[in-house]
Amino acid sequence: MSIAGHISRAMLSRYSHVRMEAKRRALDEIVARQNAADEKRKEEAEGQHPAASIPQLTVVQ
Repeated sequence: MSIAGHISRAMLSRYSHVRMEAKRRALDEIVARQNAADEKRKEEAEGQHPAASIPQLTVVQ
């Protein structure tokens, strides 16, 4: 309460609430960013071929 500068609990509850619409927008943004990151990781994983990650051995006879 002292950090927020409110004197009483009543003032704190009245003036420090976050609107539901702001919460929804914030959560929607988090979900959108997470989905974009997941999609990017998926594309990167699909772009790598399993054989490309195995080092090629040279046989000398």
